[in-house]
Amino acid sequence: MIQCSNPTCRAVTTPPIGRCLTCQTPLLYRFLLADGPNLASPDSWVGDRYRVWQSPIWLDTQPELPVKLVYKVPAIALPYLRLADLAQHIPRPYIYLTPDLSGLSAPLLLLEAAPIQTWEREDGHLQVQLLPSLLAGWTGASALQQLNWLRQIALLWPRLHQQNVASTLLQVTGLRTDGALLRITTLSHDDDYPASISLTSLGQSWQSLVDSAQPSIQAYLGWLVTALVEARLTTSRELIAELEQALQTLAQGLTVQIDWVAHTDQGPSRNRNEDACHPQGLMNTLRVSYGTPEVLPLVLVCDGIGGHEQGNVASQTAVEVLLHQLTGLRTCADLTPELIGQHLKQAVNLANQALVSRNNQEQRSERARMGTTVVMAVVYFPYVYIVHVGDSRAYRISPKTCYQITLDDDIASREAQQGYALYPEAAQMPSGGALIQALGINDTSFLSPSVQFLLLDDPSLLLLCSDGLSDNDRVDALWRPTIQALINGQADLSSLSQALIQQANRLNGHDNVTVGLMVLRPRVETQVNLPDQGLTSIPQPRPQAPVASAARAQSGAHGVNRWPLWTGLGTAVLLVQAVWFYHHQRQSTAAPIPWQSAIDRLAPGVTGEPLLQLARERLTPVSLGSLWQLRASSPGHVSDGLRLVPSPQPGTIPGSPMIGAGSIVRVTRIQTLADQTRWARLQVCSIPSGLSLAQMPQETNQPLSRRNSAGSLEGSLTPPGSQGWVRAYLLQQLADLLDSATRTQVGQCLSGL
Repeated sequence: MIQCSNPTCRAVTTPPIGRCLTCQTPLLYRFLLADGPNLASPDSWVGDRYRVWQSPIWLDTQPELPVKLVYKVPAIALPYLRLADLAQHIPRPYIYLTPDLSGLSAPLLLLEAAPIQTWEREDGHLQVQLLPSLLAGWTGASALQQLNWLRQIALLWPRLHQQNVASTLLQVTGLRTDGALLRITTLSHDDDYPASISLTSLGQSWQSLVDSAQPSIQAYLGWLVTALVEARLTTSRELIAELEQALQTLAQGLTVQIDWVAHTDQGPSRNRNEDACHPQGLMNTLRVSYGTPEVLPLVLVCDGIGGHEQGNVASQTAVEVLLHQLTGLRTCADLTPELIGQHLKQAVNLANQALVSRNNQEQRSERARMGTTVVMAVVYFPYVYIVHVGDSRAYRISPKTCYQITLDDDIASREAQQGYALYPEAAQMPSGGALIQALGINDTSFLSPSVQFLLLDDPSLLLLCSDGLSDNDRVDALWRPTIQALINGQADLSSLSQALIQQANRLNGHDNVTVGLMVLRPRVETQVNLPDQGLTSIPQPRPQAPVASAARAQSGAHGVNRWPLWTGLGTAVLLVQAVWFYHHQRQSTAAPIPWQSAIDRLAPGVTGEPLLQLARERLTPVSLGSLWQLRASSPGHVSDGLRLVPSPQPGTIPGSPMIGAGSIVRVTRIQTLADQTRWARLQVCSIPSGLSLAQMPQETNQPLSRRNSAGSLEGSLTPPGSQGWVRAYLLQQLADLLDSATRTQVGQCLSGL
């Protein structure tokens, strides 16, 4: 029997009905996954509380009651607890049933937040089953999904290896998929695995996936697996970098419609609203793809800490600081997930420091210090990033699943993650819900924001909320009817947000309520094919040198012996790298060495445009965010040949005039295409001041918008602020890398730094 969670009803209903028959309130069902032997038959009861739904899925029929305490955490639970911050991938221990508690012949660990899907049928009954395995979902998945699942395995590998459970990732039958999300059923200890545990064994486990991979990535995946098996990819960092580049390349053909909104409400029992959100009450819609968007899709929820003075001021201040700090992301393109994560953490740290400084200036101490939680979702194509501090939460909801993907920063979570107790037990502690970190309370050196990211490659909904909604497991009970209404077209995003607030006020009602929603609807517009080789600088296998005169004679009889050519190219590459390093070290004092002429001098025997072009693309030292100044072939002339094109594709017609000599440009993005050509996206920061193109930008006291411009030059120069693509080697040929620049020179690019 399941009891209704509505405090004014509390009627009892027999499963599997999804709603209370008396008041129609959605019922809370807590389905659990058994990690251990199959000791109980389906539909049997264990410990007068747990019902075996269908092995290995169990049901807690009294989810509103505290679990019985287990005073010693079992060894089987420790890896789960220490990996608890990977909440979007790994289930969490719920209860350890000893034979004394269960009456079974052996102990059993039950896991919550497991890879279980549930949905409500038209007759109101619930359907429950495990998510499809990786093998079952592989063939029908898109190329993006296939590589994204492998990327998640690569990201999980070092963390699981530390806990001696990496063998879990070698058993693809135990990996489950929920759209873009990879889920783990149960963890397997490495000592129980019969073979060695290494990246080589990981590559061997992926070999069965190559033949059924999508055609656009099949050759590339074959190369990747071979590189792992042959130990040419030796670290997880190299593997992650390869897969990240592959996903970035595939995502060139992806377009995502994003709808987002946020609402906040004072609630029925509070005198003021200490929550804050963005965009408050505004429904936004945007289609995003590669390129820098004019609008940054962002949902932000802050909850001023209850009991602390001026929590509303803290939450509003945090929102304002974060919005200001994140504005620059609109002008920064092609940043790696690692760099984006650093930028987001820095923004949170600055918001924290703003609150700490005010607390210190006003001499606030202990509970008088203003503070706030924060959770936000930021789209930076092709990922959505989730940033979190405190106990406001983020959930990922699909048609049949709902997962909390953030870990509360409270004492209960800390106790569990350190292996002292299971979370449901620690939450019963008198101080279990007390926060261990929030913005404004401690100096930034003590703050540790969490950042995670999800690929925008499957339809899903992100729910961000304060604890006014999440308390008492309301999200777990409400997500099925609410998301189903949205999917069926019976509700729009704004009305859904308001409906969740109304439900929170009706069923909880003890706090302010803030709800932020973001819906992701991806669509592959064009198919991108990956090459049959690596996309990063991972070494490729060297050709075998001829070992016998007969082999050399045969090579001469049937074609050109290419070994001297490879040797010459290798020597040229090493020499060019040495020249570039010397040039880079002395750039501020020595005249630049033309890169093309260096190759011509060092490798006169290496002929043929394909090899030379490959060398150009691989060796051009163009870095993200670097500033360059265009050279002039002769004083007073526009630099030859450097024009911006609208997209990084061969044969694209230039969409702008030439860039004037002396102009300052900034690299905002770098992209390597499937044909190995390397492109740089540039933003024109400033152009020469005055009437002569020979003049370089100079410092001035005049505002940027009031600088002199030559009317006669209108239409002949690319103006400041313009953006577009060029081949990376052309930038090296026609511009000089700047070690520093004045504010006037940086000009229109200031907002992106």
